Amino acid sequence: MNDYTPTDYVNAFRNLNLQPYQRRMLEIHYCAPNHTLTATQMAKAMGFRNWGGANLHYGVLGKLVAEMLGWHPMPETKLYVLSEFEKPGREWHWIMRSPVVSAMEILGWAKTEQSRIPEEVEVTTSIHEGAVREIRVNAYERSSVAREQCILHHGCKCAACGIVLADVYGESAQGYIHVHHLRQLSEIRENYKVNPIRDLLPVCPNCHAIMHMRKPPYSIQEIKNLIHAQKQNANNALHTDEMQAQRR
Repeated sequence: MNDYTPTDYVNAFRNLNLQPYQRRMLEIHYCAPNHTLTATQMAKAMGFRNWGGANLHYGVLGKLVAEMLGWHPMPETKLYVLSEFEKPGREWHWIMRSPVVSAMEILGWAKTEQSRIPEEVEVTTSIHEGAVREIRVNAYERSSVAREQCILHHGCKCAACGIVLADVYGESAQGYIHVHHLRQLSEIRENYKVNPIRDLLPVCPNCHAIMHMRKPPYSIQEIKNLIHAQKQNANNALHTDEMQAQRR
């Protein structure tokens, strides 16, 4: 393939009408250690059923980018426009090309936009000053890299209820998930460094909201217990209704 520059990729990305899940794949790849991952890791982070889904969807994106650059790859080489490849073990490693890395940074996609989450806002005493104000966090920096590395390790299945949002909402929600801080910000010292695997867990927006209905927040296990108890209550109610129907 030709030696495309970061500017070439910036223009290609800007001119493509990327779907949210396609940009998510690029963000996941960028935030992987050394911008390197496998198809299996991409599939887990995005909620695809297996590595084949990652190959398919990332390959489609590669084809779109290549054509925008004016390169028409063979089907088996369409991923080359985004990645270089190494096989140090059983799986191929996808290494994001350096011009793609630079393009992500130029576009500002290296720091993913995230909505505020309950850990990071506090209520003010005056309604005239606004409903919430942002907490400036030094000790526990809100790092998009840490967030993506959490998802790379744990996947995008909710740790509390087990839902994968794309299973409910389809392709638009592919790879989307909140990330929950297991340690409260008030407990964290200034020199604390976040561990994406130990300190963060993926949770769906619903479970995340319920966790923060209480102070201190509900734990993951407590949310699981609430869900289980509600299912038991529903099953018991259904059984009672069936018994009453049989007696009529």
